[in-house]
Amino acid sequence: MSAAEIDWLPTPEQWANERALYQRAVAELDSGAGDRYQRMRDALTDYPLEVDLDFSVKLGQLHDMTVEEASLFMASAKGTPLASRFLVAYLRHKGQDRRWQSFLGVLDGAPAMPELQCYYYRAKLASGDREVAFEGAARLWDVGFSQDDACDPLFDRWIASRGPSDDVIWSRALKAFDAKNGHLIRYVKRFASVPLQRDLDELAAVYRRPSRLEGDHHQSSPRLADILVAGVVRLAQLSPSRAYQTFRSVREDAAFTDAHLQIVTAAIVRHSLFAERSPAPSEWVDAQVGALRDDDLTVIWLRNAIGNGEWQAVLDGIDWLSSDLRSQDRWRYWSARSLESLGERETQPLWENLANERSFHGFLAADRLSRDYQLNAVLPAKPLTAFTASVRLGVGRAQELMALGDWRQAKEQWRHTLNQMPRGERARLGEVALLRGWPDLATDAANAGGSWDRLDLRFPRSYWETFQSVADELEVDPYELLSVARRESGLYPRARSKVGARGLMQLMPATARSVANDRKEVYGGASSLYDPETSIKLGATYYIDLLSRFEGNRVKALAAYNAGPSRVVRWAEKEMAVDQWVDSIPFGETREYVQAVLAYLVIYRMRSELHVSLLTTAEREALY
Repeated sequence: MSAAEIDWLPTPEQWANERALYQRAVAELDSGAGDRYQRMRDALTDYPLEVDLDFSVKLGQLHDMTVEEASLFMASAKGTPLASRFLVAYLRHKGQDRRWQSFLGVLDGAPAMPELQCYYYRAKLASGDREVAFEGAARLWDVGFSQDDACDPLFDRWIASRGPSDDVIWSRALKAFDAKNGHLIRYVKRFASVPLQRDLDELAAVYRRPSRLEGDHHQSSPRLADILVAGVVRLAQLSPSRAYQTFRSVREDAAFTDAHLQIVTAAIVRHSLFAERSPAPSEWVDAQVGALRDDDLTVIWLRNAIGNGEWQAVLDGIDWLSSDLRSQDRWRYWSARSLESLGERETQPLWENLANERSFHGFLAADRLSRDYQLNAVLPAKPLTAFTASVRLGVGRAQELMALGDWRQAKEQWRHTLNQMPRGERARLGEVALLRGWPDLATDAANAGGSWDRLDLRFPRSYWETFQSVADELEVDPYELLSVARRESGLYPRARSKVGARGLMQLMPATARSVANDRKEVYGGASSLYDPETSIKLGATYYIDLLSRFEGNRVKALAAYNAGPSRVVRWAEKEMAVDQWVDSIPFGETREYVQAVLAYLVIYRMRSELHVSLLTTAEREALY
């Protein structure tokens, strides 16, 4: 795609006058949408953000808005996230005002949000549809947490009319137990029959002290099995060995279903696999992993077997995996590796097939055969796809929102637009993003379309001059730093993680402050980490410090960048080969992180026609 092929999208400079007028109109709205505002709005026809102005005005008119007016605005906002955002605001307002006819008038069915579902079933009740309303109330009530306050009037009417059955009350109590919500177990007791109250008392007692199951005599009850299962599962979190012994002792006390047995067994096995002390007997754990055929448990078990070099056990575990998981590069690699370690001679075809894959394990296989890495990239398809008016509007809005510095809404609009497109066409929007200099949006487009072989979209050289400058200063490969940023933030400079890491290199503010002090620089605060140059400079310095700490070993330095250096020191207490160590890292996120960054480095350097090796000789030969 060439620049000429997106002539439908004006450049940010071409919209400069409209953008300035838009900003004045936004300011004018603060004092009310009077004549002066209206003249500005009338002059902004065909500007991508004109609907944002209408959105702000319409929010102020919700009280008197009719169904027809609301529907008309949502139709005008089609192709933007504003339509669904407005619908939520409209429904919430009409629900709070109890204007049930207006509430139901814009809906074809129950909304997705629990709060709005509460209003929906209240509206159904007000319109005389009691059965639908009370069925909805029962579903909303039967959860392990307290619902939104909007549900209270609905629940009051439902409880006064028929209320929850003992089965529903017990179901909610068990959900509360699982959600670690002891208060809710006590709350639901008020609605229970006398026999159920006794069971709820026992459930609450086991919740407070699961060890009461050990050696106790339990009175027969239809719900005894549920109580014992809940208690043993909770006890397994504290001590898998005690949970194992307790379950053996109580199995005769109640009629356990196959589902009960599977829940308890899986819980004891899971916590045993992670336990450093007091696991259930290893022979029993091994047998249960093989019997359960649960992929999550098997993968945890395999990770331990790989770390210990138990090659026959690895082969057995791979057989327990589902066929989809077994076909992944990781498990194809460990199948070949285990067979080779056991002295099997016919492993060459396995390595050759795997060496054709573009992945960490495919690259490891290529190294074993001394073969070139395979990227398997594809180029843009021809002919070009014509974009719909809705897609063009979405792209224009994203561009203007970025020009105004509203990165969050720009990202939201871009992803909304991608979701409106057929999956096979989404990568074409990534080409637009590359031409416009939006690397993170190009990557979003490739990922949304499942276009994994579009390496031009997935691995752009963003902020390249800064990466080169910082790399020259610190004497490190700029592609190495770029690969870290690509994995950390997807090259989105405004990225922020759930734990507060920020920017391209996803530094925590405390770490950034420490690094800035070491560099004898003034730290500009957490917001400064959204500046690409600052993020790259501080992140690269921190990475170099980790490299120095781990004697130039990138594998350990990358693990430390993700999980912290102290954990890496603790994880490296055994002596094992690098492939074993990486695939036995306890944190799944860190395992994938190390593998991804090293594979990304191969991809970036190969695409620039530079020599690259997945691992250095020292990294490959070291014991971990």
